[in-house]
This record gives sequence, structure tokens and C-alpha cells, in this order.
Amino acid sequence: MKRIIRLLLVFIILSLFVSDCSLFEDCGTCSLVTLVDGIETNRTPGILYCDENLDDKRNADPVVIGNRTTYWECD
Repeated sequence: MKRIIRLLLVFIILSLFVSDCSLFEDCGTCSLVTLVDGIETNRTPGILYCDENLDDKRNADPVVIGNRTTYWECD
């Protein structure tokens, strides 16, 4: 029984070190979206960002060049 508890504890500790974000970080998935004349023409796959990097993406201003607008969309 002690062996099972020890193995379970080791597994939990290792899973915390392997994860991309720890339990105390604010994490989210962001995609870069491009609109042309208000119609979505491109969307990148979602990428996981945490803490300051996530805040940077959420607070980034849209970039407008002519009729093309590009912005970050985060969950």
C-alpha cells in the first residue's frame, strides 16, 4: 500500500513539472486572425500563452493596412 501511495505521489509531482503552465499561471490559447474587407481570410492554429505573454496578446492593438486587419483572438 505504501508503494502505491509513493508511486502516485511521484506521478503527481512529475506531471506538474511536465505541464506547459503551472497551476498558478494564467494561461490561454490565442490565434492570429486576418480579415479582408471584414471577412475572415486566415486564422492560425491556437497557441498556448501564459502570464505576461498572454497579457501582451490580449492587449495588442489590431494592425490595419488598407482593407486588411490582423488581430489576436484569445480564449
